[in-house]
Amino acid sequence: MKVMISLAAAVLAAGVPMQAASAHESPEHALEEARVAAMRETTLAFLASLDDAGRAAVQARLDDNERRTAWSNLPANAAPRSGLTVAEMDAGQRQALHAMLAAAFSSQGYLKTVTSMWHEDVLHELTAKALGALPDGDPRKVRGMAFLPNYDSEKFYLTVFGDPKGANWGWMMTGHHYAANFTVADGRIAFTPLFLGANPQTVTEGRYAGWRILQHEADRALALLAALNPAQAKQAVVAGEVDNSVFVGKGQQDRIGATPRGIAASALDPVQRQLLLAVIDEYLGDASDEAAARQRAAITKDGPDKLYFAWWGPTNDPKARYMFRVAGPSIIIDYVRESSPDGGFNHVHSIARDPTNDYGAGWLGQHYKEAHQ
Repeated sequence: MKVMISLAAAVLAAGVPMQAASAHESPEHALEEARVAAMRETTLAFLASLDDAGRAAVQARLDDNERRTAWSNLPANAAPRSGLTVAEMDAGQRQALHAMLAAAFSSQGYLKTVTSMWHEDVLHELTAKALGALPDGDPRKVRGMAFLPNYDSEKFYLTVFGDPKGANWGWMMTGHHYAANFTVADGRIAFTPLFLGANPQTVTEGRYAGWRILQHEADRALALLAALNPAQAKQAVVAGEVDNSVFVGKGQQDRIGATPRGIAASALDPVQRQLLLAVIDEYLGDASDEAAARQRAAITKDGPDKLYFAWWGPTNDPKARYMFRVAGPSIIIDYVRESSPDGGFNHVHSIARDPTNDYGAGWLGQHYKEAHQ
């Protein structure tokens, strides 16, 4: 009963009649149609909340390669963005923005998004405290104070591509350690590239001490690694150190289709394979149920012989510098621990991409070429 009530609520909330799920249209299709309708309504409501200048700043063509790929994980002064910033939005517009985000993401993905934004203020506070302890005139303090304004929850940039009233459109939001790209193409939803990062990954001091960002992604991969037998681990571990050139971040499209490394899912036993799928589901779960289901179906269709898990770095220290990858024809996931100011690796970068359909390009018949970062 609860399932049926949830189904009805989801469909009716987006204005799609229950009769849509007829013999000619599956419940899954009706739910995806409802999700697209909700995304459309909230995006149009956000655009309607802006004045002419705001709409001019936020809107772009769907085939504008430069703007569609103008995301970055770097701070704003190191990688200029286009679009409208949260800082330029009033309270009503911010509410409309968050309604738009909530309509596209799952509850998990929305929470990760707003946490990424909030975390910039935490980083600002921690950095200001560290800089304040340095003597005046110290070159590190001078450089740091000039850089400090980049850490700001309002320095997130939004762009809407195409006309949400049409069949093909999308939006992108990007800031420090964050980039989300949603595309609607003839009723289908693509959500890659999706970049999430955090520095510090675990807050070690102050009122937020103990807060952890992107912890479940690492925990699921570590659980899979621990479940491998010695022979399997030998296949999975590519190298004892992280290769800086491997991570498929901004501008690394040429590396997305590289020959898979690591251990194939077909070489895993049933429990290990479930652990691998749990890593994937942690990432797919950031999108809506409907977008995740479509991506999961593509991964399943590819088959376990084409899905690989790979590891770089130490295997016995969760706080060390390591990287893992899940790669197949329809998904690539990278997670890496980077150096942090405390001398450790309390800093993470993570990304999910679709080698054949980033930005919905496969559905749109487009080719979006990212400039190197």
